[in-house]
Amino acid sequence: MSSPRFYQNKPLALGNYTLDEAAAHHIMHVLRLKIGSEIIVFNGNGDEFKGILCEINKKSVVVTLEQSYSVCNESFLALHLVQAVSRKDHMDLTLQKAVELGVTQITPVISDFSNIKQSQTEFNHKENHWQKIIVSASQQSGRSIITRLNPIISFKEALKNIQAEQRLFLSPRAEASSEKLWAISSKSVALFVGCEGGFSDNEEKEAAANGLTAVALGKRILRTETAAIAALAILQYCLGDL
Repeated sequence: MSSPRFYQNKPLALGNYTLDEAAAHHIMHVLRLKIGSEIIVFNGNGDEFKGILCEINKKSVVVTLEQSYSVCNESFLALHLVQAVSRKDHMDLTLQKAVELGVTQITPVISDFSNIKQSQTEFNHKENHWQKIIVSASQQSGRSIITRLNPIISFKEALKNIQAEQRLFLSPRAEASSEKLWAISSKSVALFVGCEGGFSDNEEKEAAANGLTAVALGKRILRTETAAIAALAILQYCLGDL
């Protein structure tokens, strides 16, 4: 059984280290680990530390970091998922699986069909929640670098500001089928995925006018989270990452 992994948003070095409150709570109350248990600690810079729990108090856990090493399991592709904000459970699943698949960065966008209160408070709440999803998925999947979560922006801003060697958007009405994905050779791809209902007609026209290529994934209508996962997996397979 592999050792549990914990992300710490701080510099790490060999020696004793006090874990943050979230990690301590998980160790004590979820995993119920004991002194002497082995864990892995990482901070997103590509290195991991093997550690042994040496002190467990009521509110804190101390680990002795004994060995550091580099982990080389990141994708060599620069995949940027541009995901229209969908309902909570759909969005959470999309982000979780995108991280597991090795996506480099994620930008949430507000599209015509996104149902979200457009306030900074709401944006901050969602971004904090999504960051936790990303960290959890990174811990589970063995990634040593945290997928970058960009701030929520509008669809128009995304079309203007997000650049890649190849920019695609999913549309069930597209003439180009998934075979279009098989023909891509670029290692830098931005994939735009709509929320429930996809992108509106006007958004699809804007995307095409801004040089994005429309791609359809077969004859059936896929849920937003299914479409994102399927398209990312196809891209990675075609480009040699799966």
